[in-house]
Amino acid sequence: MEEQYDVLDELGNKTGKSLPKSVVHDQELWHGTAFIWIYNAKGEVLLQFRAPDKKLYADVWDVSVGGHISAGDDPITTAVREAGEELGVNIKAGELIQLGHCKDEAKMMTGKMHREHDWIFLLSAEITDDQLTLQQSEVTNAKWLSADQLQAELNQPGWKKYYAGRNPYIYSVAIEEIRKRVKGEVSQ
Repeated sequence: MEEQYDVLDELGNKTGKSLPKSVVHDQELWHGTAFIWIYNAKGEVLLQFRAPDKKLYADVWDVSVGGHISAGDDPITTAVREAGEELGVNIKAGELIQLGHCKDEAKMMTGKMHREHDWIFLLSAEITDDQLTLQQSEVTNAKWLSADQLQAELNQPGWKKYYAGRNPYIYSVAIEEIRKRVKGEVSQ
């Protein structure tokens, strides 16, 4: 059975409708996504490389963890589930720090607009490469990159050739918060 999504309004509120993923995407309806930025004590960010058959942002580096919010779920539940599915990393909801929320729209390979509300979380974790089990249908590679280097690469013209062309807020809110936490300006 096809995954169901709660349809959201432009403000991110549930409308009371749940529809199959294909219908939500075909009708260009608003729906929810949860992201986790995983960082370590050295100020490095874990990035995932998206699989080549993804309908949006295929073959580019992206947020550590991300996934659509299934009907009836909330952003935190989704974030925890996706960390386990995509990276094989088991986390607890209480470990996540919510950074923010934003809207994002992008054209899919089908030509349709993908409209989502994104809930963004942060997780401090010392994870080694051998602790990752990548879900190859979603993620084909992962790497650690310093937050400063990530910011430098996102400032380059043509950055969308290498990174998911998401709403820049998704990147900036995480990079700024990671820098503060690594410098000790915010308690872990």
